Amino acid sequence: MIGSVMGSVVGRVVVIAAVWLAATEASPGALAYGAVAVPLVVAASYVLTGRPRGGRVRFGGRVRGILWCVELAGWVLWRSVLGGLDVARRALWLPRPDIAPEWFSYTTALATPTARGALALIANLMPGSLTARLDGDRLEVHAISPSLDVVGSLDALEGRIERIERMWSARGRDGRVDVVARLGDS
Repeated sequence: MIGSVMGSVVGRVVVIAAVWLAATEASPGALAYGAVAVPLVVAASYVLTGRPRGGRVRFGGRVRGILWCVELAGWVLWRSVLGGLDVARRALWLPRPDIAPEWFSYTTALATPTARGALALIANLMPGSLTARLDGDRLEVHAISPSLDVVGSLDALEGRIERIERMWSARGRDGRVDVVARLGDS
């Protein structure tokens, strides 16, 4: 049990620190803030998702979960690069920019506030979109053009987050709340 908790904490610290370093481009001035922010985000993640499920996630499950996180990061990075190129093309299109901003709502099926928050935050890195508001399971999204498949991107992102959430949250792989984990939190 202690080993699985330590593994969970170390895993979250590594992932969140990597995200912090990527977001700040490893700026030396941001390292001191990261030393405070990373542990606070790790603690907040446990408040939102509950404690680890004990020894139930086997080594293969952990490896799979880590690979899914790496796959999500690669997918987001690739989509961000493509999106940046597309937005630049639209902004510089001659004789006038190819931009027609619009607002729309997207309803997510993600089960936890943590997963919905991750969807809202990561969606900001998708091509030509910006999440303006998250209200329960509903996202208000601004898109640079109706020709972008923002809904398709959100669906794909949601599927990736849901897969990771099922593996590592206080909910079991079948989506039910782990009563033992919740009782231990009281």
